[in-house]
Amino acid sequence: MWKIIKWPLIYFVVQFLLIFILAYYYINGGNNIEGFNSFFSDKQIYIVIILGIIFIPLLISNYRHFKVKGKKINIVSLIFLGIIISLLYNVFAYYLDGLFFKTGLYSSQSNIITTLIATGIIGPIVEELMFRGIIYNELKLKVAPMKAILLTTFFFAIIHLNVLQIIYTFAVGFLFIFFYEKYKDIKAAIIFHMSLNITTTLFLPLLIKNIFILNYIVFLISLITLFILFKYTKTLKA
Repeated sequence: MWKIIKWPLIYFVVQFLLIFILAYYYINGGNNIEGFNSFFSDKQIYIVIILGIIFIPLLISNYRHFKVKGKKINIVSLIFLGIIISLLYNVFAYYLDGLFFKTGLYSSQSNIITTLIATGIIGPIVEELMFRGIIYNELKLKVAPMKAILLTTFFFAIIHLNVLQIIYTFAVGFLFIFFYEKYKDIKAAIIFHMSLNITTTLFLPLLIKNIFILNYIVFLISLITLFILFKYTKTLKA
C-alpha cells in the first residue's frame, strides 16, 4: 500500500511545506492572512513549477523500475484529439459552470506564459508519471486490471477538488490509461495530457470573452470533427 500512496503523499507534504514557509515569511513581514490568500492565488502557479523541478527527476527514476517497452507513438493524432476534446469540454463546462455550479473555474486568468509552463508542461508530466506511470503500474501488480484502472482514475479525479474538473478528469483519466496501454509508453499519455491543458490555456482568454456565437461554432465544429474521427477509426477497424 505504501508504494501506491507514497508519491502523492510526499508531493502534497512538500507542497504544504512550501505554502507554509511562504505564508510564514509573508505574514511575518507585516501582512495579514487575507492578504496572503490573495497573494498566494497569484503566485501558486510558481509552486507548481518548483514542485515539478523537484519531483520530475524522482518520478522518472521510479517509473523506469517497471521497464515498460514502448511502441512508436502517433504524436499528431494524440495532439489533434487532445485539442478537439479540450475545446468541447471547455465550451460546455464554461456555460454549465455559469448556469449551475458557480465554481469560478473560469473567472480569472494567470500569466499565459507561466500557466503554459506550469499546467501545460510540468503538470501533465508530474501527473502522468505519478498516476499512470507509478500508481497504475503498482496497482496492476496487486489487483485485477479493471480495478487498477478504476482506482487510478478515481484517485486522479478526486485530487482536483472542483466538481467540474473531477467529472472531466475522471472521464479523460480512462483515455490516459488507454493511450498508455496502447503505446506502452508514458510519453503517449503525457503528450495527450499536454495537448488538453495547452489548448485550455490558449483558448481560455477567448472563451471568457463570452462571445456565444463564436463559442457555439467552436463547440459544433469540435463535435462534428470528433464524430468524423470516431466513424473513421471504426471504419478502419472494420
